[in-house]
This record gives sequence, structure tokens and C-alpha cells, in this order.
Amino acid sequence: MNLTSRLKEITVPLIGAALLLLTLLIPSASVAYMTTAILALAALIKPKQSILFLLIYFPLRSFLIEISPELKLVGDIVIIFAFLRVIWDSRKDVKAIFHFEVYEWAFIGFLGIGIISALLTGVGLMPIIFQIRAFVITFLLLYIVKRLAITKRDIMNFLILTLAVTIILIVQGLVEKLSMRSELMPEKWVNRSLSPNNKSRIYGLINNPNVLAVYLTISGLLTYYLKTLLPKNKMQWVLNIVLIVLAGTWILTFSRGTWIALVIGLAVYFLLTRNWKFIVKTGIAVALGFILVATPVTYATQWISSNTEIGNFERTGPAEDEGGFAVEKTRITETFNASTFDKSKTSGRLFIVSKGFEVFKDHLVIGTGFATFGDSASKTYSSPIYKDYDIDVDIYSDNQYIQIIAQTGFFGVLLFAVFLLGMLSLFWKKRKESKMAIPMLAALIGIFWCGLIYNIWEDKTFTMYYYILLAAFISISGRKTDLPE
Repeated sequence: MNLTSRLKEITVPLIGAALLLLTLLIPSASVAYMTTAILALAALIKPKQSILFLLIYFPLRSFLIEISPELKLVGDIVIIFAFLRVIWDSRKDVKAIFHFEVYEWAFIGFLGIGIISALLTGVGLMPIIFQIRAFVITFLLLYIVKRLAITKRDIMNFLILTLAVTIILIVQGLVEKLSMRSELMPEKWVNRSLSPNNKSRIYGLINNPNVLAVYLTISGLLTYYLKTLLPKNKMQWVLNIVLIVLAGTWILTFSRGTWIALVIGLAVYFLLTRNWKFIVKTGIAVALGFILVATPVTYATQWISSNTEIGNFERTGPAEDEGGFAVEKTRITETFNASTFDKSKTSGRLFIVSKGFEVFKDHLVIGTGFATFGDSASKTYSSPIYKDYDIDVDIYSDNQYIQIIAQTGFFGVLLFAVFLLGMLSLFWKKRKESKMAIPMLAALIGIFWCGLIYNIWEDKTFTMYYYILLAAFISISGRKTDLPE
């Protein structure tokens, strides 16, 4: 395929990227609203290409809305208009419009319980809508994408756009690290006061080291898959270099939970495939990333901090500690020590889990509802139950399961379990029919772990990729013939 044909297939992502750049250069509300309107129209006309645009938007969303807050709902509107186009195209087959798998119905039922219990608790309408959006907006991608005709070229475009955004995030992340968070970032982020542990971590344009680590894990695996699709030429070496630098950046996020999730996923993959070559290649990439990227960048950062004025200025909040491996080592070695455990019991994850079970014991059947405990909405609007349980801050649970246990009770937990295990069952049943099945199954088990340490199913970047890949898997595995070009 020639370049012109390839560009035609990503017209919307390219135009969307240009409009986002224009909005950054001219950060006015009118330009942002014009961008949103154009992209909404594009989603109606070319829903498939508009989904590809989201690969650019969601990983950069935190950065974009820091510069131009009016861009906040671009992704939501693109998804909604693409959804409306799919509904319109299915208008002659009403049965197909309402066709859902068991795990999809379970998720919808879970949402219903969360809404009903929130209303009974006295939560306002806006917080409920806020939380529903957190769960639903990217879930719609599953509905949309599996009803689109996926081709080999669509997959290639998906992989190439992911690679392009990944390179942007890596370059910015390394500059952020070397400049001590003083370059290629919004001024507000530059002046942010971070704890000593977090100052050593790369936040990236995603603005969260854990989310960045999850993104780099996904993009690293997809980049490896892209390598397998390309001929054995110089591009293979380029992708090898990208993977090594990606691995080094991934290490510098110091996202311990994501590291463990990757190990779990790789272990499951190996047990089911015995594909030791992939495991070895992954290990080599991480080792080279540590030796050639993470270590030199860390020491270079320490040297720059000691010998130049880069990043050496007063920031809001406490004075910064020295950088280098001292802080990084502390973050790793303190993971299982007594002081970390005691802190977690009084104000951290164990405290939140303990409070969550208190709430659950008092509301066993359907919980207290959305926007009441540790979710996005309760963080933004606070919660009507916090005074009753001596919670004096607007906590974020950083544990998807305790949030669901407290908010939706026994029946909500049951339905969410059907949702998770239903997808796992789907991959298991298809393991002998589709090459994607075992990688997806292994990834999902790794994601199960992530649910213990992140509100992973509320994160737009992760759920965007997961639901697109799940929909593509369903679409492709359901075909008896090979994918069209």
C-alpha cells in the first residue's frame, strides 16, 4: 500500500491531531469548541477513524485539558457520536441493537445497582452521572468496535498510531526526568509539590506514573506485535530501540503494582503456551532498558541537579530532596517494611480497605451506591457517608474491589464478578481458535491484580485500549475467513 492510501485511512486522526495542536497554540474556548464540533461530525461520518483518533486523545488528555480545559469532553463526545452512528446503521435490526453477551448484561446490572443504592443513600444526581460516565464512556467502545468491519489495515493503523503516541510520551518523560520536572510540562505541573518518593518518578503527559506504566506496558506489547507483522528489515532495529527505551522509561515510573501485574501476566502466558522465547525477549528488553536507559538517565539527572541550575528553583510546598538512586532504592526497598505497613493501616490502602468492609457490613445487600466511597465522583463531590465512618478526607480507594464491595454490596459484587469472569471464560473457550485468546487471557489476569491497587476500570486510557482490543478479538475470532485487507 502506498503512503497516500495509508494517510487516507487515518485522515480523522491526523486532522484531530492538527486541531489539538491548534488549540494548544491558541488556547481559547472558541477554538476548543470548534475542535470538538468538527470531531463530533467526523465521528458521525467516519466512526472507525474517529476511534483511532482516541488513541491520540486519551493518553494526552491530562496535558491537553491542563492547557485548554474546554477539551475535557472531546473523547466522550467522539465516542457518543460514533455510538449514535452505529445505532443508526443498525436501525433496521432492532434485535441486534439490544444484543449483549452475559458479561455485558452483568456490567449493565452492576451499574443499575450502583445507581439505585446511591439514590437510596441520598446522593445527588450530578455525582451519580459523574461516576456513571467514569465507567460507561469507554465501555461503549466495546459496543461500537465489535459492530464495525475490522480489517488488517485497521489493525496496522491502530498499531502505528499507538507507536507514534508512545514515542511522544517517552521523549517527554525522559526530558521531564532529566530536567527535574522543569521542561516540556505545563507550568502548574512544574510547580507541583511532590512527596520525596514521587519526585523521582516519571509522570509523563498522562500525569500519573502508574497510568503511564500501564500505558507503556500495553504499548510495549503492541509494539512487539507490530514487529512480528513487519518484514525483516531496518525497521525491526528501529522498533528494537524503541522497545529498549520504552522499557527504561517504564522502569523510571517506579510503578511497583504494574511491574507485578506484568510478571503475573507473563507467568500465565508462559504456563499456557510454553513460549519461553517471548519471555526471554521481554526480559532482555527490560534488562537493556535498565542498563542502557534507566541507570544512565538517573545518574545524568543527579549530575545535572548537582552541577547546573536546571530544575533548581523554589516550588510550592516542601523543599525537594536530592535525586539519584537513593530515592529510587528507597521506593523499592520500603515496599514491604514495617513503617510502610503501619502507614498503610492508618491512612493508606489498608485503612481504606478496613473502612470499606465497615461500610459493607452495614449495607450488605446493595451497598451505599456510586459516589459514596473512594471513586472518582466521591473524590470530586465528597460523600454523604464519610462523617458516619470517621473519614475526614475525600479518599480515592486505589482498590477497585473494595470500592465495589462498599458501594454495591453482595449483588453488585456478584454481577461485577460475572463481568470479569465472563470475559475470562470467553478467552479460555477461544484459546484453540484464536492466537489472540491466550495473550488476552493472560493480560486480563494481570489486570485482575491491578484492580487491587488501582481503580483500573475507571481509567480511560486503559479501558479504551482494553475494550477496543476485546471488541477486535470478538470481531476477528467470530469470522471463519481471514481478515480482509
